[in-house]
Amino acid sequence: MAEVLPVGKLPREWMRRLLDYPISDPRVRLGPGVGLDAAVVEMGDRCLVVKADPITFATEAIGWYAVQINANDIATTGAVSR
Repeated sequence: MAEVLPVGKLPREWMRRLLDYPISDPRVRLGPGVGLDAAVVEMGDRCLVVKADPITFATEAIGWYAVQINANDIATTGAVSR
């Protein structure tokens, strides 16, 4: 019988195994990892912080939640949202 996934987030060890692969592009300053919800890519003299996060269980004000959650994760890299 197949293993049933737990409710909620995947266990940290599963996430580590899924995200543990080498990044060969030297422009990637911050790649995937457990607890890292944004990537930082060098773009010449600047860096670009890219972020995507699914917004679940929000029916009211989903746009507000999308901006707040993603802006928060960008801020954790030290970047300023624009």
